[in-house]
Amino acid sequence: MVRKPYYPSLSDRKTLLAYVHFFWRDIVLLLVFFATMWIMQLLNRPYGTVRDLSIALDAKIPLLPWTVLIYNSWAPLILVLALFHFLSDRQLYRRYIFTMIIGQLMADLTFPFFQTVIPRPHEQVFAATDIFSKILAITYRTDNNYCGFPSIHVILCTLTIYFIWKLKEAPGWLKVTVTFYFTAVAITTVTTKQHVVLDIPGGILYALVAIPIGIPVTRFIDRKCYRETFR
Repeated sequence: MVRKPYYPSLSDRKTLLAYVHFFWRDIVLLLVFFATMWIMQLLNRPYGTVRDLSIALDAKIPLLPWTVLIYNSWAPLILVLALFHFLSDRQLYRRYIFTMIIGQLMADLTFPFFQTVIPRPHEQVFAATDIFSKILAITYRTDNNYCGFPSIHVILCTLTIYFIWKLKEAPGWLKVTVTFYFTAVAITTVTTKQHVVLDIPGGILYALVAIPIGIPVTRFIDRKCYRETFR
């Protein structure tokens, strides 16, 4: 009989498998987080009054198609970082995931009542022949240009930066790298013309509101859904 591991040895496959066996509900929680992302896609269409929040600065920011690679890299990186939290501090991991879900749901509740549209340079992108423009064109085809404010990309980037600094087990170089990279991801929301400038502070604000909300929510769900033997 395999004893319940408190935290696994990454070099011991048996311990890792036992860890997942005992704490599989945390893996399910991660799947729930990614499933909630699809709610935005259901809302990503015009509802009622559709606003354009573009300001003068938006016109001065150039389209940089190559930044689509950074823009689209956030989801797999969040997956990797979430698993790192899972293997290092399960309670902080759950708070991280619950807070990201809360941030997304706050944005989803906003969109039907405050729907925005992002002006896109469709002709420029679809007429270009370089590989980066082609990837950006695919992004445009699969992601409608509504649900701009607040930017869910920025919400999740802000929360990822916040929680990596809360993780004591994370080395300093990783914290700095995550901070710079996810800041870059947030910036690419405007260099790919997937968002306008005001969507960025909106995303940061929603993330900062979600952080304190996530504390009691995580504690409540911990008490109700996670028995002591599975903590």
